[in-house]
Amino acid sequence: MFLVSVPATSANVGAGFDCLGLALSLRGNFTFRSLPNDVIIKGCEPAYCTKDNLVYLAFERTMNFIGKSISGVEIIIDCEIPLQRGLGSSAVCIVAGAFGANALAGFPLSKEELFAICTDMEGHPDNVGPAIFGGLTLSYMSDEHPIMVPYQVHESLHFMAVVPETTVSTHDARAILPKELSYQDAVFNIGHCAAFLKGLETGNTALIRSSAGDRLHEPYRKQLIPEYEPLFALCKAHNALALLISGSGSTMLVISDNKETLDSIEKDILKTCSVTCHQLQVEQKGVIVTEV
Repeated sequence: MFLVSVPATSANVGAGFDCLGLALSLRGNFTFRSLPNDVIIKGCEPAYCTKDNLVYLAFERTMNFIGKSISGVEIIIDCEIPLQRGLGSSAVCIVAGAFGANALAGFPLSKEELFAICTDMEGHPDNVGPAIFGGLTLSYMSDEHPIMVPYQVHESLHFMAVVPETTVSTHDARAILPKELSYQDAVFNIGHCAAFLKGLETGNTALIRSSAGDRLHEPYRKQLIPEYEPLFALCKAHNALALLISGSGSTMLVISDNKETLDSIEKDILKTCSVTCHQLQVEQKGVIVTEV
């Protein structure tokens, strides 16, 4: 029996649209046990305790890739990551299923091979990369193969995920984006993305502030998140370093160089909005597989 622990992730990280991803210290834990027959899934709503469960679909797909069949499996889910909120819950489920299958099959596949399987199933690598490798990652496709580049995040930085009760569907978040972009906006994002990465690596607060902007997705997606403008005003009032939309939303990520700022923002936002706040660290370890 194996325990697979996968961190939540925040994709885009400002100007790194569909490229950057950050692993956060909020985890989903999944236990896999071989059975003589049958598929048993526990720990989630009854409607998802079926073979259509995303964890099982990834498990089955990876087993097929390996070429090994297991007649039955029990999957126990213990996940504190909010679903459909832009914290990588689908990637977490896919990574858990793939790594659970690899463990029960005797570990025939490398992380890089599993990265490719998970990316193919998820459709893009921005959440899968940090979920597997941890930390801050830049991922892209080259000749249909995912490539991951790791970056460091300075230890002085603090993060808070602000999670509204409402969800933003991936379909709506994609549909609201413009079909065309200007060269000016593209150049803006290239420069801001590169500078933001350096700011995160060095902890340079002035650089983080000046490069936190985005023109590809946030100006449009914030319209789908009623809590964005009140939180933005609080971040400005309390001198936070940056406010980012996590993935496609509705979660937003606040960055500060001190915990007291996050405490103040959390206290104030809870007075006006129905949200849950999680003060988090960058999770340097990605997926962890343990025999239990």
